[in-house]
Amino acid sequence: MKDYYVILTGGKNNAGDFLIKYRAKKLFAEFRPDREIVDLDAWKPFDRKDLELVNNAKALILMGGPALQSHMYPGIYALTDNLDDIKVPITTMGVGWKSISGNWEDTYDYPLSEPTMGLLEKAASSGLPMSVRDFHTLNVLAFKGINNGLMTGCPAYYDLEYIGKEMAFPKEIRKVAFSLGVAFIESPSMEREMKAQILELKQYFKNSEFEVVFHHSLNPDVFLKSHGAKKKHNQFHNLFAHWLEEEKIPYVDISGSAESLTNYYSEVDLHIGYRVHAHIYMNSISKMSILIAEDGRGKAVEKVIGGLVINGVNYYCNDLMSKVLKKVFNFYDRYKPNVRCADDVIAQFDFEVYGNAQRFRASRALVDFNLESMKSYLAKLP
Repeated sequence: MKDYYVILTGGKNNAGDFLIKYRAKKLFAEFRPDREIVDLDAWKPFDRKDLELVNNAKALILMGGPALQSHMYPGIYALTDNLDDIKVPITTMGVGWKSISGNWEDTYDYPLSEPTMGLLEKAASSGLPMSVRDFHTLNVLAFKGINNGLMTGCPAYYDLEYIGKEMAFPKEIRKVAFSLGVAFIESPSMEREMKAQILELKQYFKNSEFEVVFHHSLNPDVFLKSHGAKKKHNQFHNLFAHWLEEEKIPYVDISGSAESLTNYYSEVDLHIGYRVHAHIYMNSISKMSILIAEDGRGKAVEKVIGGLVINGVNYYCNDLMSKVLKKVFNFYDRYKPNVRCADDVIAQFDFEVYGNAQRFRASRALVDFNLESMKSYLAKLP
C-alpha cells in the first residue's frame, strides 16, 4: 500500500455529508495521487487497530461539515481519550461553524469546550494549514488564537469537470426543487413560513415541475439507526411530508448517499431552499440555486461564493430570558422569520433572468477561484 491519509468523515444519513467525502476523495485522487485514502467514521472511538492505522498514516484529516462546535471533541470526532496517543499531524478539511443567529459578530466569542480547544491547538501545532469552508469559521479560529486557517471552501464545491466552464442559463425552467430546512422542528413560525413559501413558489412556477426535497430519511427505521439521531427530528419531517400529501405537492427523500443527491439535482434546473449542500452542489455543476439561510451555515456561504442567499430568519432570540423560556416552555418560539422571503426569492430570480444571470455567473467564477486555495492546501499536506 502507498503512503496514505486517514480521513474522519460523518456520513450517516444526511445526503450532504455523503457528498462532502465523495467530492473530497475526488480531489485527493486528482491533486494528491501519491496518497491512498483510508476513511473512518468520525463518531467511533479509535480501538487499538484504528490507532495503529492512524499513527502509520502521513496525516489525520478531520473532514467537513459544521463540525466546529463546542463539543467537536469528543462529540463529533471521538478519536481517543488521550490525544497524545495520536502521533501524526492532525488537520481539518472544509470544516465549518454552526451558529443559529449566524452573525459575523458571533465569530468573536464562539463557544468551544476545553477538550475541543485542546484538539484544535494540537492540530495547529502540527504546522499544517487547517482548511475551513467559510470566512466566518476562519474568523472563529483567529479569535481563538489559531492563525494557520485557510479558507478553501467545502470540498463539495468542486466538480472538476465543470471548473472553468461558464454557467449555461436554461431556456426554460422545467423542474424546480425546494429543499426543506430544519428550523421548523423548533419553531412553529418557521414551519408556517416554509409552508407559505412552498405554496407561493409552487404557484409562481406553475408551468414547471415543482418538488420538495428531504435530505434526511423519512423512514424512521433508517433514520433512527443513525448515530445521534433524534426521534423528534424524524417525526416532524414525516408530519411535514403528510402536509405535502394533503396539499398534493410531490416530495422526494434523497438521503443516504452522495449518488442520491447528485443524481437528483443533476435533473433540476433551479434549486430554492434551505439545504446548504443542495446550493453548493448546484453551483458546482453551474446550475441556478437560491439559498434561504436559516442559520450561520447558510449566511456564511454568501461571503464564499456570493450568489443568491436570502435570509429566512430576521432575528433569533439568543438572550438569557429567551433561553430560559424555551427550556421551561417547549412551545416558546425564538425565531422571527422573514415573512417576505418567498416574495424576495421571486424578485431576485426575476432580476437574474432579466440580467442574464449576473450573480449566478459570478458564483461560478468564485468557485473556480477558490479551488486554487484548496489546491494549495492539498499541496502542503505531507
